[in-house]
Amino acid sequence: MTYITKLDSFDDVAAWYAKTPVLKSKDHPVEQDIRPIGKRARKWERIIKVNDHCYALSCGGYADPVFSWGYTDQLKEHPLTAKDIALCAPIVWRKHKDGTETITVRNGPGEWQHNQTYSFISRALPRELWFRQTREGKQYIYNRPAGQTLHLPKTRTVPRHIVEHHKKQAEKKSTSWYVQRYIKAFQTGDDGLSVTFKRETDGRFTLVGEPHKVMVDRVRVNKDQKREFKEHIETFYQWCLAMYPMLRGQLSWNFINDLNKELSEIAKEHKIKGLMHSWGSLFKNSEASLLQAILKDPEHVMRYHLGVAGVKAIHDADHDCEIADDTLRAKYIRAKFNNWINKVAGFTTKVKMEK
Repeated sequence: MTYITKLDSFDDVAAWYAKTPVLKSKDHPVEQDIRPIGKRARKWERIIKVNDHCYALSCGGYADPVFSWGYTDQLKEHPLTAKDIALCAPIVWRKHKDGTETITVRNGPGEWQHNQTYSFISRALPRELWFRQTREGKQYIYNRPAGQTLHLPKTRTVPRHIVEHHKKQAEKKSTSWYVQRYIKAFQTGDDGLSVTFKRETDGRFTLVGEPHKVMVDRVRVNKDQKREFKEHIETFYQWCLAMYPMLRGQLSWNFINDLNKELSEIAKEHKIKGLMHSWGSLFKNSEASLLQAILKDPEHVMRYHLGVAGVKAIHDADHDCEIADDTLRAKYIRAKFNNWINKVAGFTTKVKMEK
């Protein structure tokens, strides 16, 4: 971990920016105004002057005009603006017209880990604000003098070129589940998920607004909906059990991916919508309506492929099961199969609940 001098106020940040020599090299002309916040070798960790009243502490990424990586194909059409930088940077200091100072902290975008951002926030926060995270993948800001632990939810806010990139990808790869996931995960405009503190005259920090609730997903089964498919599921399960001894030796990565290719061709030929790809698995993140249609129709052109997916669910449960008793083992495998079919066929709903 590389040390960064603690900057405890807007004036500290402005002064550090002013006294830091601009980095100049063949790759970085003076016009880029790169002023590293710490070690100059880590040039992407820098202070960006948005205007006289706003400074962003950046560690590269989507909203850095110099050290932006990936998904840059739409940048010419949708260039980064000063507003993008101030909105999306992990730490932003502002001095307002009334003379008050605020610091805004923003997590990385998307429901996955952002370890570089976490490291930077931890080192670049003022002395009285500490960064914490849990094994469950939740991030927090601890306001030490106030004894207050505040949830820092992952953001959805990104610059427009990121959203436009994934829209273009969706047009090319309509069956790609991860493209659809990115589209759902990102937005332009402030999502309100940052944490802002007002710096008091004594150097302490006071939360602006209400703390974010820690929300967790709880899975609920729609029993009324599933009841309609009870006989179809039983018929399907018995077929999968019968085929399991014959197919379990073939369930390799290549075999599954060959079936995925077949599914793409079938979907195109028969103009079937709702299919999503996930290499190494079948039908993951596909639309529930498609799975339900296949369950109801034993002659569906994708029935065999769904059957293989069901056999794989049985295989995975059988492989992981450590129960010796045959009756208990069978109940365990059926329970795992039920969990799988509930999820892929849309019989479950995720409910956001406060932890």
